[in-house]
Amino acid sequence: MRPLPASLAAFLALAACAEPYPVAPDLAASGADAPWPALVPVERITAQVPPAAPPRNAAGTVADAPLDTRAERLRARAERLRGPVIDPETERRMRRGVGG
Repeated sequence: MRPLPASLAAFLALAACAEPYPVAPDLAASGADAPWPALVPVERITAQVPPAAPPRNAAGTVADAPLDTRAERLRARAERLRGPVIDPETERRMRRGVGG
């Protein structure tokens, strides 16, 4: 057996026996007896959230297009993308195959 593969095998065997992330025993035991956190009503959490700012456009001014208008533009774009991906001539050539 060559020395390099033998030493690599020995190193891997030794590395497999080691603890990957040793934690100090006092630190590991400190959270074992910790109490569960108190549950908070969702109303208290949402009351701390500031109201949403109006949407802004690229110039930094308030966008004047409402959400419905944007949704309609996205639907129109999706409809334009529904067409065939491959034009009919290319599809005919593909169906004929490489030799045809």
